[in-house]
Amino acid sequence: MRPPYLTIVVKNVVSCADTGADQQRNSWSNQFDPYWLKSNAPDLWSGYFRSRFRSPREVALFCDVSFQTALNWWGAVTAPTSHIALLVMLTDPDASAYFAAELARAA
Repeated sequence: MRPPYLTIVVKNVVSCADTGADQQRNSWSNQFDPYWLKSNAPDLWSGYFRSRFRSPREVALFCDVSFQTALNWWGAVTAPTSHIALLVMLTDPDASAYFAAELARAA
């Protein structure tokens, strides 16, 4: 016997004229290319860290990671994980503007 499963069908096109509603009802994956974001995340984060910190050592101290991890981020080898992204977004009020500008420039 097969275990139960859930199938989700998403339709991003508004089927009827809804004059009072906002017509931007697309999912995030239709607004941003997830593959592009994943493949360019190390470069985006490297640019952010280089603009905010003076060295990988400062990044390591701020994010409470090893120097090697900070060096990987600094050199765009890898990107930080979600808890570091949250730390940055919650502590730096200019972070979201930086990433929005970088994404707009790349588009």
